[in-house]
Amino acid sequence: MGRFDRFNRRILSAATICGIVASSLLGGAIPASATDPEDAPPGYAGPFDSCKGTELPSIPVSDGVATIRVWQSTAGSGTYCAMLFDNRAGAHNMEVRVRREIWQTEWYDSGYYQTYAGAIYSSDRNYFCTYVSGWVEVNGTRYRGGKWLCLNEG
Repeated sequence: MGRFDRFNRRILSAATICGIVASSLLGGAIPASATDPEDAPPGYAGPFDSCKGTELPSIPVSDGVATIRVWQSTAGSGTYCAMLFDNRAGAHNMEVRVRREIWQTEWYDSGYYQTYAGAIYSSDRNYFCTYVSGWVEVNGTRYRGGKWLCLNEG
């Protein structure tokens, strides 16, 4: 085997390994969020891939650029869960955020996403109001929306 053949085999091997690594990353090994669920303060959770509970009416973000969808659950102390859905094609910088009324802390999911940011949970829905908000940036303009949610209000 000549020197040229060994060089070509090494290149082929390296290309194969790179292809395998890229396939595994594109196949779902990359986390869907920039926010680490392990960092969530007490009373908050997420981000997750979806929300559980009963969906409430959507909260618009500026002229239909995006929509904040919220779910509520009365199980235990209750939860609100929020996701921000981008209504424009392509990836955009976006964020969804939840904050209980009596706390200074809040929790969010923020990053460049194709479809949505979140799902982010806030606990004690049966006792406290929660402010749900979000924004999406399109062509350098940041569009915002938000709403206070209390008990069975939508």
